[in-house]
Amino acid sequence: MDVGRVFQRAFAAIKLNPVVILGLALVVGAVPGLLMAYFTVQMGLMTPDAFRTGAVSFSTIIGAAVISTIISLVISALVQGALTRATVSAIEGRRASFGESLGTGVRVILPLIGLSLLWAFGVGIGFVFLIVPGVILLLMWAVCIPALVIERQGVFAAFGRSATLTKGARGKILGIMFVVLVIYWLMSAILGLVGLAGFGTGNAGPSLTVANVIGSIVVGTLFNALWGTVQSSLYIELRHWKEGDSAENLEQIFA
Repeated sequence: MDVGRVFQRAFAAIKLNPVVILGLALVVGAVPGLLMAYFTVQMGLMTPDAFRTGAVSFSTIIGAAVISTIISLVISALVQGALTRATVSAIEGRRASFGESLGTGVRVILPLIGLSLLWAFGVGIGFVFLIVPGVILLLMWAVCIPALVIERQGVFAAFGRSATLTKGARGKILGIMFVVLVIYWLMSAILGLVGLAGFGTGNAGPSLTVANVIGSIVVGTLFNALWGTVQSSLYIELRHWKEGDSAENLEQIFA
């Protein structure tokens, strides 16, 4: 398996169809994530005084966390499904439209949500148990979303397909994930953001500044686009490496 080809395909896809790929990452990914952060601030959940005074109950915090997690998983599933279509088409030299790509994500949104929930639960439990099991599952299931979207497999079949494709290449996949993470850190550092720590602090408690909003949108868009294209490219590279299939006929699946 060639790690260089994975990134080459990903960047080539973005270069060929930047409007759609970055547009999907922005409209379907970064903006909803920012809105969630905004409402979290407006509810006062980021204010330390709210906890001390009892203005925010523990049950409210748990409820908000659960709802936020579910919404994040739904958004992530839709983004990955849509970007999988856009990336595969671009790798074959075709510019899929925004509607075509989004439609692909919407058509498989329910199984994608189920897969995302099971993925989050499995990897989360794995990290609780000494971290190593979580890393192993993270690498095994690295391409379960493209497997589900492209091969139209069921949820459990997609997990199994990903485990089969990634076997023997998980060390390199770990390296790819590390590179993507480093790129994210660099983008966050340049824009003065690290995850959700981009909240300005005023007299009334945490608030979102214009700089925070712009930085969060830029980082979220670029990261969603990068990981969405890299994950799809990784799937194609693994499939070619394991089975000798080229990517040229994958677009026919979406016809």
